[in-house]
This record gives sequence, C-alpha cells and structure tokens, in this order.
Amino acid sequence: MEVTKNKRSNRLYRKLERSPLVNHYRTDRYKFEKEKPGHSIWDFLTGALLKWLWHYLKNRFGPKYRYPKYESESGIYKLTSNGEDIVIGIAADWATNTEESIKVAEEISKKDPHYSIHLGDTYYVGEPDEIAANFLPEENSNWHRGSKGSFAVLGNHEMYARGIAFFRDLLPNMGLRNSTGKFEGQKAGYFCLENEHWRILGLDTGYHSVGKLPILEMIPKIGPNCHFDQSLMDWLSKTVKLSDPADKRGIVILTHHQPITAFKGESEYVVPAKQIGSLLGSERPIIWLFGHEHKLALYEKSTIKNSLTAYCRCMGNGGMPIEINKQFQVSSRKSGSDKLVMVDRRIQPALGLGYNGYVLLKLLNSRLTIEYYDINTFLLSETWMHDINSGAIKGTILPPVNADLKNEHDKVWTDIVKP
Repeated sequence: MEVTKNKRSNRLYRKLERSPLVNHYRTDRYKFEKEKPGHSIWDFLTGALLKWLWHYLKNRFGPKYRYPKYESESGIYKLTSNGEDIVIGIAADWATNTEESIKVAEEISKKDPHYSIHLGDTYYVGEPDEIAANFLPEENSNWHRGSKGSFAVLGNHEMYARGIAFFRDLLPNMGLRNSTGKFEGQKAGYFCLENEHWRILGLDTGYHSVGKLPILEMIPKIGPNCHFDQSLMDWLSKTVKLSDPADKRGIVILTHHQPITAFKGESEYVVPAKQIGSLLGSERPIIWLFGHEHKLALYEKSTIKNSLTAYCRCMGNGGMPIEINKQFQVSSRKSGSDKLVMVDRRIQPALGLGYNGYVLLKLLNSRLTIEYYDINTFLLSETWMHDINSGAIKGTILPPVNADLKNEHDKVWTDIVKP
C-alpha cells in the first residue's frame, strides 16, 4: 500500500472530546496550521475564528443529508465460498489518517480479506477533505478495500458535518466490487452479508447520534439516543425479515455505538437494542461488535434492558490514540460492569498509549471465527458454531496469546462464552 497523503500526528487527537464544537475547532485549527506553520493560538483566533464559528453553526443548524434507502436492490448480499473461509476485515474509529491507522490498514491488507468494513468515525468531523484523506480515491486509499467488497456505517463524527461527505462522497465508492474491479456503490448506510448459517448486519446508529439543537442534545434523556431510523427498521422487518421465526440463522450486529459498557464517562445506547429486540425477542442470543469507545473489551452474555440477549465486543481501537485514562475505569453504575471479561490495558512504552488493532471474521458453513489483532500480533480468537435446526449458537474463546491481556473479575477464559 503506497500512501502519499499528508499524515496527521496522533498528538493531534490527544484528549479529544466528543463535542461538535471542539471537533470543528480542531478541524479548522489543523487547516490553519498547514497554511501557517508555527502559528500561535492568537493568530488562529484573529485569523480563523469567524471561519470556525461559521462551519460549526452551519453544520449544527443546517439540515442533515437526506437519509438514503435501498430502492433498486435489497441491500442483502450473499457470501459464497468454494470450501474456504470467507474473510472480513473490520476496524472501528479508524479514520484518523495517522501513522498508526495506516499501519492497521496495511495489516488488514496483508490478510487479503474478501470484504472490509469500517464501523464509523472519520476525524474530526467527516468533512469532504477528511473523508478523502482516509478513503479516496479508492485506487490510492489508506483504507483497504476487500477483494469482493467494502462497506461502512456511520459514526457520530461524520454527523458533526451533517453526514454530507459520508453519503455523497464515501458510499458511492464502497459496496460490491464488479467484474471490472470498480465498486458499485453502497446505496444506504446499512447492509446485510449472509450465508446459509449466518447473517452479518451493518446497522446505522450514527444518523441520530446528534440532535437538532446543540444545547438540548447535551441534556441527559433529552439528547439523541442513536436509534435506528424508521426506514432502517422497515428494511429489517420487510426485506431482511428479521422477525421470521423460520429463519434461525445466527446473527452478528455491527454498529458504531455500544448497547452496553462498563466504563466511566461512557453511555449505554439501549434504544437500538430494544429495537432489535422488538423483532428478535430476548431469548435468541446474538453477537454484537461495536466501536465508539477507544478500547478493546469483551463481555459475557448480557440481556440488555430485558429486550435483547447479546455477546458484546467493543473494538473501537482502530485508529484513535488509546489513552489509558479514566475512561478505562470500571463503574459499578454501568450495567456492563459485572459482565466485563477482558479489556486491553497494555501500554506501548515508546508512545505511552495503548495498542491500535482490528478484527477478522472468518466464516465457513456453520462456523464463525472472530480473530483479534493489534498492529503487531495476533491476540486471541473465539469460535462459534451454529445449529441451523434449533438456531442455537455455541462459542469458545481461546486464552489470549499475550499474557498481558487482563481478565476482569477472575473469570476463566474457557468460561467466557456460555451456551
């Protein structure tokens, strides 16, 4: 992978907040620094303050990009195999255009996956220049596209710029790869990849992750709850037919936002879980991978607000600097605190940061393997088997290769996944 674009230093992302105002400030400050290296904060405030405020107000009070939905196709794509694993590379919170994120993409490229999926967040605000720097053009992109296709779901950061560049610029360059090698475009912000035993659903929690008014969106229980758009729910119900009791395939959900957490300073976005639960019920366990939190963490089987049962995995360590700080402190007030099994708190001595990484999904018939990697090495894997007659899934997790990966609550690795 030859990368010729200007990279950003991971120092630019240290102590980054999720405030749209702060992220717009960082975007304009970065542009100003490129134009006038070594400038002072006073130079920026006198030379670019109005531009920064204009961008912020325009994006916070302007209309969102009109939500696209599938018209001429179903958004369901068949995973076919010639007796070999179908490999899917996944990274979340990846699009930082740093040396570390490019290294993650290079490592995914070495695995030569059939499909690649980005689980959201293009920093700082997903504006056109930032989408282009990470993903475009496809033939010279930092992001590795799979040999058969590449997909993306929204995070909250793309919506800080109203989702315009995500839908207008990125998605037309994603989707399935056709016979000429070009990508046919991803027509909506959600999709389904499936075989006879498994369905992998990439779902959009980002579109409704920002509110219409900057003040109200910061008030608990009044602000945005990351719910699935009604058109997405209609697709799940009428096209995917997720509530069909005769379809007993195993289900893997991919979103940007988490339905469960164990950590201080983080939120639990339970509304999407309730929406899925309204179609599936609470008795049928699924696997749920997500980002948003910049860490790698695994949870045992959890029933989320009596609506959905899931094995949750946080894999938001794709590209943002992993700052081992208070956001790694477990809070007893979070419903995931007693379900947490593992969190990667390792620190790279040279950087003082944690490890960036990615995940590979491997599917062959009824078997689904999830492999976890950092930028240097394989960490651990879990293998799931699906019974097409009963719909049951059973999994086992191998002990981590790296002994520094810590267990929580003295749980035993062989007992992490319970049938």
